[in-house]
Amino acid sequence: MTSSISKTFDLLSQSRNSHAVNALILALDVEDQAIRELAVAALLEQQSTRGLVEVIRRCATLTPDIRKLLESQSDALEAAIKQCLLHGNRELQYCGLSFVRSTNDFRQIPALVSLFENKRLINHQPDLTTQTLRSLVGKLYEYFLDTSADSIYSRSFLRNAQNIRRDNLNALLLAAENFQEFDRPEEIVESLLILGNVSDSAIRKVLWHSNTETKRLVEKVLKDSKHIGVMQLICDFTEVNYPNPKALEAISEREDPEFIAHLLRWLPERPSELQQTNFKQIRTINWLRADKQEFWKIPSNLQPAVIRLISLLDLDVASKKQAQKWMLQNGTPEAKEAAIGILRNLDSSEVTEMVLESLESEDPVQQAWATCQLRTQHVPDAINLLITKLDSPLQEVREAARQELGSFDVEYVLEHFEEFNTHICSAVGKLLQKLNPQCTREFSRALAHPLRKRRIQAARCVQILELHDQVIPALAALVEDTDDLVRRTSAEILSTLGSPAAKQALIPLITDDNSRIREIAIKGLRSKKNAEQPTQ
Repeated sequence: MTSSISKTFDLLSQSRNSHAVNALILALDVEDQAIRELAVAALLEQQSTRGLVEVIRRCATLTPDIRKLLESQSDALEAAIKQCLLHGNRELQYCGLSFVRSTNDFRQIPALVSLFENKRLINHQPDLTTQTLRSLVGKLYEYFLDTSADSIYSRSFLRNAQNIRRDNLNALLLAAENFQEFDRPEEIVESLLILGNVSDSAIRKVLWHSNTETKRLVEKVLKDSKHIGVMQLICDFTEVNYPNPKALEAISEREDPEFIAHLLRWLPERPSELQQTNFKQIRTINWLRADKQEFWKIPSNLQPAVIRLISLLDLDVASKKQAQKWMLQNGTPEAKEAAIGILRNLDSSEVTEMVLESLESEDPVQQAWATCQLRTQHVPDAINLLITKLDSPLQEVREAARQELGSFDVEYVLEHFEEFNTHICSAVGKLLQKLNPQCTREFSRALAHPLRKRRIQAARCVQILELHDQVIPALAALVEDTDDLVRRTSAEILSTLGSPAAKQALIPLITDDNSRIREIAIKGLRSKKNAEQPTQ
């Protein structure tokens, strides 16, 4: 039985008799699912537009298997779908639109555009048609963003992808140039700009050589459309010679967050010379003006791009300075670095003020950034501030302070110890020992330096850092120095210790030729301070 039915449908599929198509159409309505599937397969084999129109009419009752079969035969359905769209009643138009969406048949875009012509969609499906057009245009745009072999779109279906895109652009261009005859002309123009590239003749024609009304509509879409394809087209014009003025004007005037975010994501790390030239033509951007800056609305990861963008423009100084101040006070560490590195309109006192403000921020990231800027920006009292930050309750800040103090060594301390606050000197000495366990040896070598100034400097430094009790032998060697000021400095420091080793070092000075040195030595030997303490 099954074999006989199959043979019957095989014969019907090959017959050129019009009654064969009629019989197959009747078979579409029988209850037996297997017979309906055989009928659909035969009509596909027949490639009968009339028969396939009837298949499409029954789209709501088709089984998943039949729909899958139809979607795999989009070439055979092309003429039937077009017939349903352009010449069918309300029911057929609806079914045709459903098939177009389910099959992603990009070749039907011109037919969809034609539906907007001459009020064809009155009392039909204007919203569904618009949604279908948007869906196809969006997916075709995405197709060219991803041409990999494992893309979600069928590579076999789009083996002529560029030809399909060209035909669609031509159809859209023709409608855009005569948009007064079409419903929803903005949808048509937006579709054209989404699918077009800066090098396409259709894009150049509609932007440069269309009539005034069309140019006005194109300008509106450029400034209003939120589709990534239109926004990217605008950005792409900065990469060509003689960019369209309306595209540059859109960059200047658009203030919607969608475009701002897209522009900042796209903006190259290192713009080409041509891009730099084109951005100079733009000069200013509305949302970057001092009276419109709302950088708190911009995602933190895009803040550095704001600074890069500002650097490309001939923005007024007031707007640049305000942007830089905001980034230094509120931006991410990357944005702060960009603000300092690119913009040079602030003097050092202003930068210092902003770093100090960030240093007191409750945000750990802000504090850590400011900690790393203390020495780089030559903030006064930087070392003292860094040392206090070593005890910060915030791990990020402590790590930043340690990193900045990585070059904190004996040589640096000898040069800058006089700048340290007295209340942190002991902490500095302990920090130095922690960073460099050999620091007392280095101080001892400094105490034996050939230059008198260096020997005195080293002696005062170890005393201020409270490390003098650990370099007593080196200090004791100075009591035999030929210079009176060196011996006096050594005597003053040794007399504050009171340890046996220190007192032993003072004994030769009680007969010193210099009366002041003798007085210091005698006073130190008589002192009971710390007399019982052993030498450390």
